[in-house]
Amino acid sequence: MEAAVAESMVSIVVALVVLVTGVMLVTSHYRREHHRDRPATRADGHKLWERMRHRH
Repeated sequence: MEAAVAESMVSIVVALVVLVTGVMLVTSHYRREHHRDRPATRADGHKLWERMRHRH
């Protein structure tokens, strides 16, 4: 009986590790896709800042 309980606990832990790993991979993928679009807006903001700084 104890072996069955230990085996089910191991399978639950393995399933949780696989689930957490999958969530982390999906999250990093979408975060990378989101950051891929940001540098263009950041560069535009930087150009605007340089233009405003050198106006005097």
